[in-house]
Amino acid sequence: MAALVPLIQEILPMILPGSISVTKSAEVLPPPPPPPTSKESEALPPPPEASVRVVSRNAVVGKSDKLCASVLILKPLSSTSVHHHGEQEAIIYVSSGRGVLLGPPKDDEVDAQPERHELEPGDFAHISSWVEHQILNESFDTELQLVITQSGGQPVEAELTGWGGSTAR
Repeated sequence: MAALVPLIQEILPMILPGSISVTKSAEVLPPPPPPPTSKESEALPPPPEASVRVVSRNAVVGKSDKLCASVLILKPLSSTSVHHHGEQEAIIYVSSGRGVLLGPPKDDEVDAQPERHELEPGDFAHISSWVEHQILNESFDTELQLVITQSGGQPVEAELTGWGGSTAR
């Protein structure tokens, strides 16, 4: 039986050929706003603060049943809800900005604070299945951009009513 393993590993790629799929950044990241002309900037008041504070975009979804990836952008002074990814594990990569990953409190006390993990560009974080967490951008002027890879073909996110809370509707 052990002698068949190398043979299967050699034949399988010929039977089930793989593929390459590329998602261009223009398909994932929101375009930057156009710069105002000098007349526009003099005549118009500054634009109001955008109401969308957290943007999540699928990058590689439905290409594999084992893996998917998305981009998460947090505007300054914003946060995700407290959530978990169900049975999926997640790896977070910080592509730009600085932020905080909050995890469940270590103590069982009622007033225990979530555990803080500071994040900066180039950092990776692994989040196990069912682990509650929240991501914060405490910056006043810089977006936080993350690449999130999850086990499973489609990303799963269950928003919670709070730490240890039930699933939000």
